[in-house]
Amino acid sequence: MTDAATLPALADGHLAAARHAFATPERVPLSPQEKALLADAAEPPLRHEGLKLARWTLGQGPRVVLVHGWNSRGAHLLGFASPLVEAGFSVTLFDLPGHGDSSGHAASVVHAGRALRAVMAAAGPVHAVIGHSMGSAAALLAFAHGLQVRRSVHLAGPSSLTPMVKGLAAAHGLGPADAAAFAGWVEGFIGTRIAHVDLDRLQHGLRHAGLIVHDAEDRTVPFAASEALHAAWPGSRLERVSGLGHRRVLSDAGVIARSVAFITESDAP
Repeated sequence: MTDAATLPALADGHLAAARHAFATPERVPLSPQEKALLADAAEPPLRHEGLKLARWTLGQGPRVVLVHGWNSRGAHLLGFASPLVEAGFSVTLFDLPGHGDSSGHAASVVHAGRALRAVMAAAGPVHAVIGHSMGSAAALLAFAHGLQVRRSVHLAGPSSLTPMVKGLAAAHGLGPADAAAFAGWVEGFIGTRIAHVDLDRLQHGLRHAGLIVHDAEDRTVPFAASEALHAAWPGSRLERVSGLGHRRVLSDAGVIARSVAFITESDAP
């Protein structure tokens, strides 16, 4: 995987800052409570693209994989683990490249999608995926590349990369020329066209039942992203929540209960 820290420095500070923001996550340590909950659940790190991905599994039964977002770590979805284990599932969570206890210094949604596919290939059959933010988008990308599950839950996730890249360019004050240069750099970094990570190129992978949950006032990922995903996904439900912002959806008892209930539902007509 390309390491953003080794890429040539740019003279323009705004452009360099945009590149750094896109590719270089912050590493968040485990809290003492998270460390205690995961103490007996660690698995050997998974070797993937020259990296080591930290992973944990709790419980027994059909497998549910939890996928965290940017500047986060797998343990931040632990609120879903106990209810799922109690419902008869095993739960696998892991840290994406450059996050948590996994190695690496750079990442993107495309790198995250490949890491998810590797974790799921190593885990065996997977019943469901729960993804938050970039983790949701990584799951969409993995589904488009052939990954199959029975159900998936998407929490406050972007559904297309183009608006995220444009928004990041705008947030860093890039003019048209620098924004175009930034987009070109992104495509080199992720190894594909930005448009290939947009919903109209990913929706063919949405062949299972999906639950989409998003706060209409989310300031990090706009609610419109989930509306677009729902419109493109005939087998999906969209639930609008309020007062939770972008991250509190991970700890809200109602969101957790509805997500677990959805995963436990029968697929029979």
